[in-house]
Amino acid sequence: MTINYTYRIIGFGTNEHGLFNQFHWGHDISSASESYSELLNDPEMDGVVMIRVNHESWEVILEYGTEGYSVSYGPLGNFKVLKAQELVMV
Repeated sequence: MTINYTYRIIGFGTNEHGLFNQFHWGHDISSASESYSELLNDPEMDGVVMIRVNHESWEVILEYGTEGYSVSYGPLGNFKVLKAQELVMV
């Protein structure tokens, strides 16, 4: 059985309006790697993630600049990068 993957590439950064995400999609690892590289070299981006997706699961396979951030998966199958919540010890 062959597993068909798609790829989501998200560049993220901050500007005067707050955190933003720039979304890209790749149908194979080659096109996804090209988008990842372009975002990695974009001076407006603080970081970038590449997510490999099949119909039952997903995983972050490349990431840069993600310290303090997390990847969120929404109920409609959408991904975005958010500021990670701070853990508070009581």
